[in-house]
Amino acid sequence: MKLRTKIIGVAACAFALCVALAGCASAPAGNDAANFQGDWILSSGTVDGQEATEETMAQAQEMGLSVYLQLNEGGSAVLSVLGTNMDGSWTAKDATTVELTFDGSSAEATLEGEELVMQQDGDVMRFKRGEIPPVASEVQRDENQAAEPEA
Repeated sequence: MKLRTKIIGVAACAFALCVALAGCASAPAGNDAANFQGDWILSSGTVDGQEATEETMAQAQEMGLSVYLQLNEGGSAVLSVLGTNMDGSWTAKDATTVELTFDGSSAEATLEGEELVMQQDGDVMRFKRGEIPPVASEVQRDENQAAEPEA
């Protein structure tokens, strides 16, 4: 039950991020963009004072629940929250700060070592570079197929 609460909390934070962003962005320019371009997987965070650890997030991914950012060449972006994708854009403001825009709203994230960290309203989301996991429905379908006895 505790794991489920943490997963739901992280998902709620990610969804709130989509809704709460404010501003605009343009295509990335210069060498700074290379610092951010690629796939970022939500690895941990704090939502409403409850911490979701890397272990919790790994367990969530095993269940097909994932949150990730795709920062593509040319400035396009995709935010995926539990299988729901939002298209947006991004721009590198400098070597350690990126501005993300979804649905006409934006927020900044900063590089802290190997993590892309976004803080908003006391909540913290930490992303690490990684491979985008399969969508939840594919994971669920594979588990169901493995559970069915062969005839």
